[in-house]
Amino acid sequence: MKIALDGYVLRFPRTGIVNYGFALARGYRERLAEDEFRILLGDRNVTADEIREFLASGDVVPILEGNRETLIEWFSRKISGNVFREYMPGLGSAIKRATEGFDVYHSTDWFIDAPRHAKLKVMTYYDLTAILHSQFHEELNIKKERMKLERVSDYDYVFCISESTRNDLIQHASIDPSRVIVNYIDTDPIFNRHVYVPREDIYAKYKIPEGSRYVLSVSTIEPRKNFQQVLDAFGEFVRANPSEPYVLVCSGMWGWKNDDLKVYLEQCGFADRVIFTGFADLEDLPSLYHHAECFLYLSLYEGFGLPILEAMKCGCPVICSNTSSMPEVVGNTGITVSPIDVEGTVEAITAIVQDPAKADEMRSAGQSRSVQFSWDSHLENLFEVYRQAL
Repeated sequence: MKIALDGYVLRFPRTGIVNYGFALARGYRERLAEDEFRILLGDRNVTADEIREFLASGDVVPILEGNRETLIEWFSRKISGNVFREYMPGLGSAIKRATEGFDVYHSTDWFIDAPRHAKLKVMTYYDLTAILHSQFHEELNIKKERMKLERVSDYDYVFCISESTRNDLIQHASIDPSRVIVNYIDTDPIFNRHVYVPREDIYAKYKIPEGSRYVLSVSTIEPRKNFQQVLDAFGEFVRANPSEPYVLVCSGMWGWKNDDLKVYLEQCGFADRVIFTGFADLEDLPSLYHHAECFLYLSLYEGFGLPILEAMKCGCPVICSNTSSMPEVVGNTGITVSPIDVEGTVEAITAIVQDPAKADEMRSAGQSRSVQFSWDSHLENLFEVYRQAL
């Protein structure tokens, strides 16, 4: 069995889809001989050091370097007016050339043109946020996701990372439901080690005031993540507990469409209690979760909600939205709230920080549930489908 993997996302900083692509690449490489596995890149411009080192060996092909589109592709691109085609001219022919002789083609995100000669074509689908909530996204991503939705019917099987995503995909795409399979994902292996640096070291590195206690938020700061609601809830909590030494620690990159949020921070009156770490080092994230009083995740929509699982693995009580996939992940081990319910969110924070026994119970329950998610199971599910289909 020879497998070609779409690895384009490996070029980006370590967010959810990138971590998925990296976990998949490592899993395939561990299970297949070198001549049985190929990773397709756009080029070798890779952000993360660990991923760059991983891609320095093995069968890795930067398919867009020196690529020339066919005349038919050029003509189609010119008349389509599709910004995604302008971003990746000649993608179809580049994939076709790079996958000759391979049995399985696995698209993970950007390389969506399935090669006809592959015996088995599979795709991983994360969410339909750019379709269902296009107001939160940039044009390139919207165009890419619309094309991806159109291309789903070209694939033999589609693996969805949650039941919620599967339901959304079946509702919005022309595809046989029997070919859409739920295959849950896992975190980076670092979250399974349960090794944490001392609290004081984390406080010092990320400039968290000594003697304070913190509520944690981990996400890209963009409209879909509903970060202003996180601030609203924390602000109400602080106003109800003015003498308590609580701060909000926010870990993640600033994304797009955040001008109003910056104005809000200037006027909210508690900005001195909000700490932005930027993109925290991966090796620090387990400790950031572990030492937090609770984790607050009020996203409007998720295909899975990987930070929820990261927090559970690190023994951090979770408060998350009751929408889309998030209840699937947290189960009954956390507190779910409406992402627009400020009062309910404040009550959830208060219930955790003022009741140590409840917090400890949530920490233990979350860790117990988190072991149900594993990369070994994810990979075995993929290979079981391959064995049956080939």
